Amino acid sequence: METKLVQTLLLVLVVLSLGLVSWLFKEKNDEAVFKKLKLFPRWFKLVGIVVVICAITLPWIFKSLLVDGSNYIGVIYVNFGLFLICFSRDKVEDEMSNLIRLKSFYRSFGAGFVGFFFLTYIENSVSDDFSQLSADTLLAVILGFYLVSYYVTKSKIRSAE
Repeated sequence: METKLVQTLLLVLVVLSLGLVSWLFKEKNDEAVFKKLKLFPRWFKLVGIVVVICAITLPWIFKSLLVDGSNYIGVIYVNFGLFLICFSRDKVEDEMSNLIRLKSFYRSFGAGFVGFFFLTYIENSVSDDFSQLSADTLLAVILGFYLVSYYVTKSKIRSAE
């Protein structure tokens, strides 16, 4: 019963991901490509926040969602929720917000890898066996750092105006 539930949850995530990514990459005319980014509607941020909260809390409430005592399914859904938050529109989308997004993405990508290597080093200095952190961890660090970088930069620009 538990494996069927896990497989069903993963299948739902795959179908949702494919649909959302295909919507992001559908053909656009040439003028629209240079004017604005193709992002999800603003209300997807709320959906992403709800997915993150549910992914963190529900597996501990319903123990059947835990796999080998760990919240692996929750981590996957946390990454999905962070993805929805990162690729959703803000109230005001202009060239400045696109530039802030770009800068935040390259900062988060670099900092994500540095953080990933640092966390791997810390984990291996504590234990005797060599172990590498999962790709889920890397993705969560990159998306989390992107959100922090984006909103900190945006608030600094707003306060300077």
